[in-house]
Amino acid sequence: AFILHDIKNLVSQLTLVARNAERHADNPAFRVDMVATLQDSADRMNALLARLSQTHAAPSEPFQPVDVAALVNRVVGARRAQHPIAAQATGQVLARAQLARLEQVLGHLIQNGIEASDRDAPIVVAVAANGATIAIDVIDQGSGMSPAFVRHQLFRPFASSKPLGFGIGAFEALQLVEAMGGSLDVFSREGEGTRFRISLPAADAMEAAA
Repeated sequence: AFILHDIKNLVSQLTLVARNAERHADNPAFRVDMVATLQDSADRMNALLARLSQTHAAPSEPFQPVDVAALVNRVVGARRAQHPIAAQATGQVLARAQLARLEQVLGHLIQNGIEASDRDAPIVVAVAANGATIAIDVIDQGSGMSPAFVRHQLFRPFASSKPLGFGIGAFEALQLVEAMGGSLDVFSREGEGTRFRISLPAADAMEAAA
C-alpha cells in the first residue's frame, strides 16, 4: 500500500506538470522548474525501484546533521512546475535526522497540501530554529479538516478526507518523524487550510563540526 501511494503521488505530480506545461511552456522560468521536477520524479522512481528490489537491501540510514534549509529549498524547487509553492528557509539550519526519511516526509506533506488546495492557492514551507528544536511548517490554504477527523482519523492508514486519497501520506509521515525522534503536529480549520509542523532535535555543536 505504501509503494502504491508513492506511485500515485508521482503520477499526480507528473499530471499537474503536463497540465501546467500547456499554459506556461513558453515561459523560460517554468521550463527550468519543469526540468527540476522531472529530475526529482526520476530520482523518486529510482528510489521506489530500489525499495522493491531485494538486491538493493541496505542497512538503515545513519543519523547525521541535515541542513534543513537547503533540503527544503531543493524540495520546493523541484515542485514549482507542479503547483505554486514557496520556501521560507535561509541560512544553515541543522537538525539531527535521516536525510532520505526527512525528504520523504516533506514529499508526503507537500503532496497532501497540493491535493487539498485550489490550483492557484500557494503552499508555503517554512523553517525555524527554536533553541534545541528545528521546526518545519508545511502550510496550505486548502479545504482544511474537521477537529474530529484530525483527532480520530488523520494519522490512521486508509482514512482520507480527499475523494481520491489513499490515507497513507500523513500516517507514514508520522511514523518516519517519530522514528527520527521528532514529532508531527497539525493545525487545521475547515475552509481555511492546514499547517503541519515537523519538530526535530537540533544537531549539537559536536555533530555539526564532525
